[in-house]
Amino acid sequence: MEKTYKILVFLLFFGIVSLNTAYAQDDFREKLQEIKLEKLTKKLELDDNTKSVFIDKYKAFASDMKDLNKKRAKTYKLMTENIESGNGMDSIVNQLLDYEEQINNKRETFVTDMKSILTSQQIAKMIVFERKFNNEIKKLLKQYQKDNKKEKPFKE
Repeated sequence: MEKTYKILVFLLFFGIVSLNTAYAQDDFREKLQEIKLEKLTKKLELDDNTKSVFIDKYKAFASDMKDLNKKRAKTYKLMTENIESGNGMDSIVNQLLDYEEQINNKRETFVTDMKSILTSQQIAKMIVFERKFNNEIKKLLKQYQKDNKKEKPFKE
């Protein structure tokens, strides 16, 4: 009975830690998106009404892109796991290409939709901002990973 209790407590603790990590990542992503949107709307010099509409549309677009990118990543992982055996490669490749097409279509639809509230110059600023912001975040994450590897006493 005591062993079962210890296992149950361990599993409960592990579950809480796992959920906490997932929530922390989601919270970090949400905060990052808020910072990104604040900087982007300032860069685009939007009035309050346009800003509100833009943020709603942008968040919906970002959510859709997040889902599609997750699906694409899972399919890519499946491809790499099965590449040696060759099992189901035709369907996996087709699925990956389908996700790529959906991502491109979603981007095109979003930019077309933005034409109703933004000027061409603002759309160009948005696209450039997105690229620079994402590249800067990637650079910061790589630097963070590099700095934290130095602190580990052992190499694995």
